[in-house]
Formats: sequence, structure tokens, C-alpha cells
Amino acid sequence: MRARGFQLTELMIALALGLTLLAAFLVVVQRCRAGFAANESLARLQDSARHALSVLVPDIEHAGFYGFTNQPAATVRSLPAGVDACGREFALELAVPAQGSDNGFPLDSDARDCAPTATAGGARDGSDTLTLRFASRNTAAPHAGRLQVYSQELSALGPLVLFADGRAPGPLDAGHTVRDLEVRTYYIANNSVDRPGWPALRVKALTESRGAAQFRDEEILPGVEDLQVEFGVALRDAGGAAHLQYIAPDAALLREGRIVALRLWLRIRSDATEHDFEDDRELSYANVRFTPSPLEAKQRRMLVERTVALRNARPP
Repeated sequence: MRARGFQLTELMIALALGLTLLAAFLVVVQRCRAGFAANESLARLQDSARHALSVLVPDIEHAGFYGFTNQPAATVRSLPAGVDACGREFALELAVPAQGSDNGFPLDSDARDCAPTATAGGARDGSDTLTLRFASRNTAAPHAGRLQVYSQELSALGPLVLFADGRAPGPLDAGHTVRDLEVRTYYIANNSVDRPGWPALRVKALTESRGAAQFRDEEILPGVEDLQVEFGVALRDAGGAAHLQYIAPDAALLREGRIVALRLWLRIRSDATEHDFEDDRELSYANVRFTPSPLEAKQRRMLVERTVALRNARPP
């Protein structure tokens, strides 16, 4: 029996079918890769948002916590050198546990040495700052050069005492504690570490160095390109009824009520572009209206909003 091979027509049909299946397979692979890249990008953005909030939210909740009390009355026994670097008595304004600046970095009118570090490349235009004051959650040993709070469980024993000479003003026991005074200012920098032009969330935090106070500037999270805050203020109308109003930083109305909550927004940018991805939708939040440029539209973004109550807001 004579063997018979494929005819040219049959080979062409088989080749066409094979190429069609291969093209379909490649399309499926490309879509799977694009879907994987999108999911990975979203996962990274969500992780970044969770990390940023895990740093900010506990500090906001503890603003105004000063040990056994949330009353800000304090006597100052000693102050370390350098404590006025961000403004005269900037660190001592315990009656203002939360404050901010609107669309700029100025922290105080007489700040001497409080600009963002060279690594930060300056503060990002149009972003807010958020300053929080509170005593450390854990007690601390007296430490010379570190501004600390001495608090007493029984208010009849007197107000808080601020000191920095390393000697506790009184006994240390269950009813008398020493805690570090925390003063932290969050802002958005133009540069992240080792990546110029890539924004980052940073914090200036009161600490100690070589026996003197220092506002240390550290990066928290790269890729955060905007921070906006509004303060929830308890106000009373003409009839005496209380109501809550959210106000931008620096607003004169902040002086007329108590800050009991804080609303914040973080705009976070993906660190990688995605093939054929483009999102040029306008984002509107706080007092910001952001429309991505054609280049910016190729990067995925996430806008995170959170409202946080100040647990230690003083009673009226």
C-alpha cells in the first residue's frame, strides 16, 4: 500500500489553525500578565496605605494624652538646648494637641532650624502638615536632654511637670510616672531616600541627641504624594446647641471650639507603570482638585480617607 502525505491545502489549513490557537494563547497570556500586574500594583498600594495609616492613626488617637491626664496645664522645670528649633515654645503648646498648616510647610513664625532635610528636597507644594503632641504610651526612665513629662495620678498633687535634666521631679511609682514628650510633624517631601523626584511621607519628631533636643527628620513611606487634613471642631451655635464642623488647618474658626476629631486624606502613587494603563480622572477631596497629567495618568493611584476621633479630647 503506497503511503500518502498531507496535501499543501491540508498543511496550510493546519498551519492557519495552529497560528490562530497560538495567537489566542498569547492574548490570554498577555491578559493574564496585565491582570496580574494590576492586582500586584493594587496590592502594593493597599499595603502602603495600611502602613501609612498604622503610623498616623495611633498618633492621632493619642494626641492630648499626657499620662494620667489630658489637661495641658504644666510647669516647666528645665528645658534642653534646641527645643525651640521649630519655633519658640512650639514643642510646649500642650493645649494644642493637634494642629496643621494648609498647603504649605511653615510650622511657626520664628522657626530657626526646622526646614526639611537635604534628603527630603523640600516640602511638596500644596500639601498640608500635621503636628501632634502627646506623652509616650510607655513610661520612660529620666534621660538628660530629652524633654519629658512627669505626671501624677491624683490631680490634687499638682499639674504636669516638664523637665529635661534627667532628674525626676518626684517619686517614681505606680502613681507617679515619667514619659517622653512626643511632638511629631508629618509632611510630604519632594524626594524619597535614594530616589529624587519621588515623593514621600516624612515626619519631624522631637527626640534627643548628645544631651540636647533635636527634631529628627525621617522617611516613613515613599510614594505618598499628598497629605490633606481637616479638623473636626465642636462648636456651639447661637442657641447653645453643639455641632461638629470640619475645618481646614489655619482657619480662624479653630480657635472657637475644641478639636475632637481629625479627617485626613493620603494620595498614594504606584511605583511602576502598567502596560496600556491610563487613568486621567479628576480627584476632588478636601480643598484639592487633582487632574493627572498625561504622564501621571499612566501610574495607578489610590486616595485613602480616614476620620479619627481624638480619644483624649478635653471635655468642654
